[in-house]
Amino acid sequence: MPPSELDALRAAMDVLNRRLVDVLHERARLCRRIGALKKVHGQAAADPTREREMLAALLAASPADGFVPAELEPILRAVFTASRAVVARTVAGS
Repeated sequence: MPPSELDALRAAMDVLNRRLVDVLHERARLCRRIGALKKVHGQAAADPTREREMLAALLAASPADGFVPAELEPILRAVFTASRAVVARTVAGS
């Protein structure tokens, strides 16, 4: 592969990585809003049923040319775990 093509692909990866981080921060902001509503309504921070449903739907929608579900699942579980912590901190008031 010519260096110019590799450089272009790496530059595209850098842009995508920044977008990924931006989306994760956007998710955290939504988690704070969800946590605030759950606090007002006295709901539990965690919703395991909702998490299972989201995970199953996302894994089922995996494109053939992307990550296979077994590779994607731990990534999504890590995002859900971190998101749950954001909600829990918000519900707890910290």
